[in-house]
Amino acid sequence: MDQPSRIDPVVRAAPLRALADDVFARVSPYPGAGFRNHCQRLHRFATGLMRLRGLELDTDLAYVIAMWHDLGIVSEIDEGANYLQRSRALFRRETTGVALPTVEERVLDECMLYNHRVLAVPNLSPEAECFRNAVMIEHSRGLLRFGLDRADIHTAFEELPRENFDRVLLDFTWRTIKREPLTIVHGIFF
Repeated sequence: MDQPSRIDPVVRAAPLRALADDVFARVSPYPGAGFRNHCQRLHRFATGLMRLRGLELDTDLAYVIAMWHDLGIVSEIDEGANYLQRSRALFRRETTGVALPTVEERVLDECMLYNHRVLAVPNLSPEAECFRNAVMIEHSRGLLRFGLDRADIHTAFEELPRENFDRVLLDFTWRTIKREPLTIVHGIFF
């Protein structure tokens, strides 16, 4: 008997998801589906890890976090010392007045600020750790799995292909080196 997938491929139309998609479309300067697919894969991996670990974070809120986690790199109006802080600022700005599911602000902040950390972060919330692990699954192209089924990860990459995401990553790298080179050390590694 087949086991049910731990990665939810269903993206329902919901107000928070519509907001996430609208902001993403307005802020992202990239043509093609590579960047969008990257964010949607991250959502699948993070929510899959949360289910696997018995954690509860509203899936639509997780979708918003995943869709906006990198937008600080390209946002021209949000402020912060690095792109992670600008992504958090964008989240706060765009959700002002929006009824969000109940979650500790600390958890939201950690999901936005520590998702690209390579090294473990002491006392990180379990939900933020799922996002951190999901980014590692994404950037290792599924070589790292953190307990997720290999077939589910493969399906996510098939259904949401990388397309032009390597070009996006090159632009991300250039923007980071040009604008905030220390983020590579203080933000990604420590």
